[in-house]
Amino acid sequence: MLTILYVALGVILGFVILILIIWFWLKYKFRKFTSRFAEELADAFKNAGGFAPPLRIDLEPMDEPEWTDSEKIAMLSAALNEAGYAPDGLYEAYAPVHIKIQGFKNRNLPGFAALYEIDQIGAIHLDLVCEYSDGTHVTVSTAPDDGMDHPEFSTMIRLSHLDLSKPEQVQELYQRMQEEINGKTMVDQTNRSFEEVFENSWARSMDWRIERGGITTAEIIRVAEINGQPKPSQEEIEVAKFPWKEQIDSFITDQIRKSYLKNTNMSGDEWEETLDRLVIVHEKSDPTRLISELADIITYDNDLDEEEEDGEDPYLKMEHQLKAVFDSEPSVIDGFRKAMELLPPRKEYTHHGSTETPWRSEVYLSPNFYDDENDF
Repeated sequence: MLTILYVALGVILGFVILILIIWFWLKYKFRKFTSRFAEELADAFKNAGGFAPPLRIDLEPMDEPEWTDSEKIAMLSAALNEAGYAPDGLYEAYAPVHIKIQGFKNRNLPGFAALYEIDQIGAIHLDLVCEYSDGTHVTVSTAPDDGMDHPEFSTMIRLSHLDLSKPEQVQELYQRMQEEINGKTMVDQTNRSFEEVFENSWARSMDWRIERGGITTAEIIRVAEINGQPKPSQEEIEVAKFPWKEQIDSFITDQIRKSYLKNTNMSGDEWEETLDRLVIVHEKSDPTRLISELADIITYDNDLDEEEEDGEDPYLKMEHQLKAVFDSEPSVIDGFRKAMELLPPRKEYTHHGSTETPWRSEVYLSPNFYDDENDF
């Protein structure tokens, strides 16, 4: 069922690349964009709904989905039933493209099937999935190559020549799955539902993506090629990666914050006073966020409308200086430690603690600008 995720990724990434090509052409044509163009464009993507799928997903039950071809869905459902697959929930999800999914469960294999449609492309695909006892799984799918990498624990078999126009094609998929799992030990799925397996598979795949830092340059180039688009420039590639970096950073930061506050003995007043000032720096932190926050702190009481003697905006000048510091250090955590040396007196961060699980991090308190004793 991971194929659904990667089809969605391919659709999203293809759209992003197309928009970037148009936008960067305009940038070249008119040449009136600011030096912070990449960050502003990525923020615009995020504000428009995001161009990285959620790192965790919840399937929402549906009653009567509007399939583009309901007769085809009915025919395929009947064919799946003949192959031993019983309906196991009808769902929708936003990833951020809208996906309609009819889940099935086969107690005899054992395994699951996902009959799904992504609204943005209007194509119906079918995945059959079985999980081996060693933690790996195999998917037999009608979805075409999406250009995305797949984790080492996932074997993908594509029968994309099948257009699902005949019930016999479902039997062909099923026979291919039986050939693949013959003689192998499968996981007992008796007490597991389609919803549980799908959401767990999504989370596991996204954890693999988090470890990789999101999408790769090679994936972006392949998706552009599959969609018949020109090879993206390095600047376009970096902007396409940016929403992933932000989403991963936000997800990990939120996990650490919840765990840290849960395991820290603080009174209610201390908790409320501390929460908004916590700055969490972890191995996957996006340096852009930290640089922006530090630059804000350092130039907090400066008149940003006034340029320095060299004509450069003090905020942008500080950003460039901080970026050089982060770039010179082996990790984001080291970069933040070094960057804090630039903080003036009374604007220094206080080391509050550290974590090793669920992620290694260092936790700081930012200056309290609302404390009367630290009135800047």
